[in-house]
Amino acid sequence: MEEGAADMMLRMCILACLCFGLVTTQAGDSAEHRFLWDEANAKMLSARTPGDALLAAESYARLLDAGVRNGALFHNLGVALLLADRNAEAVDMFLRAERYEGEQPDIGRNLQIAIARQAKHGGSGKYWTRTILFWHYPLPAEQRGLIAAVAFFMFWLALTIRQRRPSPGARIMAGLALAIFLVFGMSFAVTLYQEATARNPSFEPVKIGVSTP
Repeated sequence: MEEGAADMMLRMCILACLCFGLVTTQAGDSAEHRFLWDEANAKMLSARTPGDALLAAESYARLLDAGVRNGALFHNLGVALLLADRNAEAVDMFLRAERYEGEQPDIGRNLQIAIARQAKHGGSGKYWTRTILFWHYPLPAEQRGLIAAVAFFMFWLALTIRQRRPSPGARIMAGLALAIFLVFGMSFAVTLYQEATARNPSFEPVKIGVSTP
């Protein structure tokens, strides 16, 4: 019963995630990317079986192969993989979507469904780092990098002020700025490493049998 409700929720989220992709970042600037994006969305909207969803996922994956990277693409690909019962890969895609978009209600809801299904089938359902590293997940990587850059600038500004006019305020400012830079700078660096080493979903080629006389 609970699984049926989850499936219904997923299908209700399909249209929402497609709208999410249109409102935010588009799949790409080139005509080819736009064609692949529209084709994948059409397959997603018409998906009725896990096999149909897998075909939509393959279409989204072609955009990844073409070098497109944004939260909308990873979110839609994650939904397609979840409907195709490829839960572990769906979790990976939702986590990658968060790196570009930060915490979003649709992404978070689908991520929790994917994690629960993964745990139900014997996979890892524990993601304790999301609780401990509470500053790492809510903000997109771009914003975390910007915060780190501003903190780095403020750190050196505080050091300059302290050299010209020593004061407790400048020391506190330098220490606080350095702490923020280290926290968000390391967070941003980890995200860059995760994206650089991330693996895209793989799809088995369809084998067509040939009969011989």
